[in-house]
Amino acid sequence: MYRHSGIGRYLRNLFPLLLPLLNADRVRILSRREILGDPAWLKDRRIKLVEETAPVYSAAEQMMGLHGAYRNTSLLWVPHYNVPVYYGRPMVVTMHDVAPLAMPEILSNAAKRAYAALLIKRAVTQASAILCVSEFTATELHARLGVRRDRMTVTHPGLDAGWPERAVPHVEPDGAPYLLYVGNVKPNKNLGLLLRAFAGIRTAVPYRLLLAGRMRGFGTNDEAVIREAESLGDRVRFTDEVSDTDLISLYAGAKALCLPSLYEGFGLPLLEAMRLGCPVLCSTAGSLPEVAGDAALYFDPRDEGALAQRLLEVCDENLMQKLRARGSERVNLFSFKECALRSAEVMNRILEQGE
Repeated sequence: MYRHSGIGRYLRNLFPLLLPLLNADRVRILSRREILGDPAWLKDRRIKLVEETAPVYSAAEQMMGLHGAYRNTSLLWVPHYNVPVYYGRPMVVTMHDVAPLAMPEILSNAAKRAYAALLIKRAVTQASAILCVSEFTATELHARLGVRRDRMTVTHPGLDAGWPERAVPHVEPDGAPYLLYVGNVKPNKNLGLLLRAFAGIRTAVPYRLLLAGRMRGFGTNDEAVIREAESLGDRVRFTDEVSDTDLISLYAGAKALCLPSLYEGFGLPLLEAMRLGCPVLCSTAGSLPEVAGDAALYFDPRDEGALAQRLLEVCDENLMQKLRARGSERVNLFSFKECALRSAEVMNRILEQGE
């Protein structure tokens, strides 16, 4: 998952900082060179890259252990819930969320839901320690699966290394101001609420709605949401997946970012927007208030009218300027350096116990 958008960002930013802190003589990475590329950290003399072709969540992934991938391992770190079901040695798992349990409809069929539930339950049962990306995720694990608090450590992610404070802002071809949505059309993202709220106030505001992210291929209700967006004509525009360079430009030029999610384990776009001076509107669901603090305008993710009112407030430049100022302070509370330190403390403690 090194090149994925969410967990991939976590891995790409955390690992270079985490590796020097690990009290381990050897580190084996299960991945593929074509995925990793040639990062500087891969030149560490302790590292051995073990080429594995098994797709994520596949039966082949589960077979890796039987083929000896984990042989003589003092500690296995799995940065997601896709743990090896048959593994009895020390293991640390990073839990980003338990969305498949909280909102099983995000997965397209019963088999996927059952498999995800099995892996999540096995992950938290087998793990020697659990790293949670938010207090919200830790609370969810405790409430839904009875995981003891003393087995969990909250390690908030931060921003990408080198993420800028300013950038050349994107300008629409016709010069129209725009509101930005970053995400996909999975049910937990709640894009339909944003589209309905925007449709209700579009004649009262001058801006367009830009939808940045993958919009098809999830096998859920994506086509229905896309049709809803297309019914709004040129007031809504799809950008599809964009490069980081283009995304940075989109944040820099946006009137505001809006995240209407029903469920989020962290909510990295909030920090990305704040760093670039983009005001934030977000729902009160999941971890979003934990991340945004006092630097956002909030709304109930099931209240179309509440969101519509917030969209109207984007036209209040004094209010938006206050959000920009709060955001520039709030973003400094999160860093991958701190995430690496806390993660290394957990891993080194388990390594020492095994000596």
